[in-house]
Amino acid sequence: MNYSEKEKTAKKKKGSLNKKIRNNSIPQTHEGVSASSPYLPDRMVEQLLSDIVARLERIEEKIDENVYPPESAIKPEFIKSVKKAQADIKKGKGKTYNSIHDFFREIEA
Repeated sequence: MNYSEKEKTAKKKKGSLNKKIRNNSIPQTHEGVSASSPYLPDRMVEQLLSDIVARLERIEEKIDENVYPPESAIKPEFIKSVKKAQADIKKGKGKTYNSIHDFFREIEA
């Protein structure tokens, strides 16, 4: 591939990228082109990265909500029963089992 063919290929790539930018409604400016992205200005790259990070944070929050209930969803009665069970165990009132099989037999009964 000679130099003029490389230029044509680069122009085609740049043209298709510009179409993608216009179709995605990303504001197109030609100031300060980044070395890492030869066709996107620094501000556009920063904005895109900022949007991606914000979306990822929202996704993480949604995942956390599905895995861990919000603190307000835990009923006070349940918290009291857990604290009572912890206190009983500290007092030596906990149950012990000789094996895991004994434990399973107890909970399955």
